[in-house]
Amino acid sequence: MLSYYHLETLLPRLFAFLIAMTLHDAAHAGVAWLLGDRTAKQSKRLSLNPLAHLDALGLAMIVFGPYGWSKKMPIEITQFRKRPKLSHTLVYAAGPFTNLLLVLFFWWLYFFLPAWFGGGTESITVEEWRVYLQYCVIVNLMICFIHMIPLYPLDGWYILKGLVPSHSQRWLGKNERYALILVIVLLITPVGQWALAHIYPFAAQLIMNLFSL
Repeated sequence: MLSYYHLETLLPRLFAFLIAMTLHDAAHAGVAWLLGDRTAKQSKRLSLNPLAHLDALGLAMIVFGPYGWSKKMPIEITQFRKRPKLSHTLVYAAGPFTNLLLVLFFWWLYFFLPAWFGGGTESITVEEWRVYLQYCVIVNLMICFIHMIPLYPLDGWYILKGLVPSHSQRWLGKNERYALILVIVLLITPVGQWALAHIYPFAAQLIMNLFSL
């Protein structure tokens, strides 16, 4: 089974995280721009350059576990031209949806890569790249799953706010700090560390089993 926490997996993890994070944030910024909000573009976040999105602490956390984060995306709901509530929801749904598409793309690439090298799977180059592709699948799937959790400041929180009535939106807005505290607790306490240490190997093993079918 692929191990996540060992140092030898650092390069594949960073490679996968940079792709997943960059396209996740670029999707947010791109959909916001299409719907009328230029804030992210003006902040130079409508970019495929990873440096435009990197958060130093979020990147450092990738070294120690299967989670990390980028800089907060500047979105202004008042800038949307039509149906701001729906537009806001679509912007935040674009990130996880992009990661899901990347899961399918890298899964496909994993199986078609040997054909591009003459149909053999024995090549060291092919096998090395397949390891990177496996991590691209795993990391994108984990980012998609984590960001769909309805806790602030994850995308799922904003998607939930867009789907509930106005009075529920106000209640959610008042309780953002408590949701943030819960996320922090899950990340730094033994309970959260235990969950990450057990859930990730299970998910990774499941994906690797599917690769071997």
